[in-house]
Amino acid sequence: MMTQRLWLGLAVVYTTTAVIQLYLLASTGAVWAGTLTAIGFLAALLCVLAAWKASKRERDDTRKADPHQP
Repeated sequence: MMTQRLWLGLAVVYTTTAVIQLYLLASTGAVWAGTLTAIGFLAALLCVLAAWKASKRERDDTRKADPHQP
């Protein structure tokens, strides 16, 4: 559960940074801001996927440790 929360927290940070870069892109038209926006949203997406895998892995570990399962 802790690993999933860490990945989700990092995704929030990357998304917030990407939104700020998107604002800079809209207000100044700087190409570098557009590039950083795309990278930020991609990094956030990858963090969400890592959080999903971490939660799936934790559920699988819990099932293996259940003494009632054959």
